[in-house]
Amino acid sequence: EWDGNSGVVREIRLRVTKLETFDNQLVTVPNSDLANAALINNVANDTRRVSVGFGIGYEDDIERAREAIIEEGSRIEGVLEDPEPTAPVTELGDSAVVLQGRIWINPREHSYGAVRARFLEAVKQRFDADEIYMPYPNTELSGGIEVTNVGAKNTPADD
Repeated sequence: EWDGNSGVVREIRLRVTKLETFDNQLVTVPNSDLANAALINNVANDTRRVSVGFGIGYEDDIERAREAIIEEGSRIEGVLEDPEPTAPVTELGDSAVVLQGRIWINPREHSYGAVRARFLEAVKQRFDADEIYMPYPNTELSGGIEVTNVGAKNTPADD
């Protein structure tokens, strides 16, 4: 990853590097651009953390939600036992208590995106089954409204 772009290096030449994006596009980048950018190598280490925020209602049981997130994360193929999955509360939002589901994978053996998608789906299905509410942002308006017909002429229907 560099400057908001990402891909897999396929060839390094004297002046350019050819990368393949995750949408299967071939991108040719001048080496000077890469030399002056902060580069992130997502598969350089043996482990990578997959983090997903799950919002629950303020009335819901945090420990019950945490248990569901950890159990579902542990069941996903490719998730490592060590470090073990966790789900700390990371935010008290406007409409939800956010628990950050954290699981670890070997990025050379399992796709980050695929594991993350399975994690999201598994926790959503578990929350539905356990009746744990996942609120969405909403705004409540209060007050009154007055409707007037300024400048209207009386018609026979108004009489």
